Amino acid sequence: MTRLPSDRLKHLWFERGAYANKKARQYLRNEFDPASVKKITVIRHAALGDQVILRPFLVEARKFFPNVEITLAAVSNYQYGMPTDLVDHVNIMPGSDMRKTTGTKDKIASIKALGEQDIIFDLASTNRSHWMMTLGKAKLKIGFPYGSLLRKLLCDVAVFRSDLQPEVEVMLDMLRILGHTPPTRLDFAYPDQRDMCEKEKPFILYFNGASMKDKILSKQQMREVVEKSMAALPDYQHIYLEGKNDFEKGEFLQDLTGQGNFAIQDCLPLDELVLKVAQASLLVAPDTGVRNIAISTHTPTVGIFYFTVPYRYTPLYEPHYIVMRSDASVPSSDEIVAATVQALQS
Repeated sequence: MTRLPSDRLKHLWFERGAYANKKARQYLRNEFDPASVKKITVIRHAALGDQVILRPFLVEARKFFPNVEITLAAVSNYQYGMPTDLVDHVNIMPGSDMRKTTGTKDKIASIKALGEQDIIFDLASTNRSHWMMTLGKAKLKIGFPYGSLLRKLLCDVAVFRSDLQPEVEVMLDMLRILGHTPPTRLDFAYPDQRDMCEKEKPFILYFNGASMKDKILSKQQMREVVEKSMAALPDYQHIYLEGKNDFEKGEFLQDLTGQGNFAIQDCLPLDELVLKVAQASLLVAPDTGVRNIAISTHTPTVGIFYFTVPYRYTPLYEPHYIVMRSDASVPSSDEIVAATVQALQS
């Protein structure tokens, strides 16, 4: 069994499964104290689903650094669902929606506006976040770039990233490596399905929207899934959630509303959507931000995957079902319905 001297493990809890440069090792061994960390910046340039799964990191960072001010560094074209309730400040970097009105000087000014930080956590690993890591000032820069060269160029400390592990856990590895122990069942600071679930009139939610149309089922197949689920699970109310985009509307299911156990829910504001999802017995959806909202309220999900990798966004500590085929072809309606029935019977 390999044993490391205690001074090597001080605030740097790994042997070979991560990266830390000489500067980081010296700082963590001789100067670092979580209670003395006053300012951290957390970079997250991503859409709704990826903003949602950032929440446990912010909750745990607040625990580990009890005296900290947290700045969320976001990007202008991805602001919906930002966890502003869990941070003290927000820094918005010009994004693709401002390409014609902002230039390099504006982007550099946005980075410099952050000022010097104790720690910068890069939870995006995009071109923009790499520039923020390069130009930002901090005692410690921590990230999870895939490439070994980027780890050494950008980061003082880096954790290894895998498409086969939940990304939220990999992000939390950036706190674990410093000595923090997050709970097994993560806290998203959202309503909890254990407390909110509707018991007297249980219902299943269906959603068939996403940022890319390639992720979603055809309307014909989604209709098959809903109709077969209604027949297989007559004791549940079946509710189709509409999104804000035209292709996420439920008009193709309108004739089913005449049946007693089906309804179409208009697009909801985010806070109402979170509550509705927390009240559901199950959510059936492709890889989408709404599925990540269900994960964040601990509502069981049936995730439909064929275009994106499934394991990166599937927790290991509670029941979430994946419908997928090893050859990445589209799962059949019967396979999706069978998983839905299994999820409710487990």
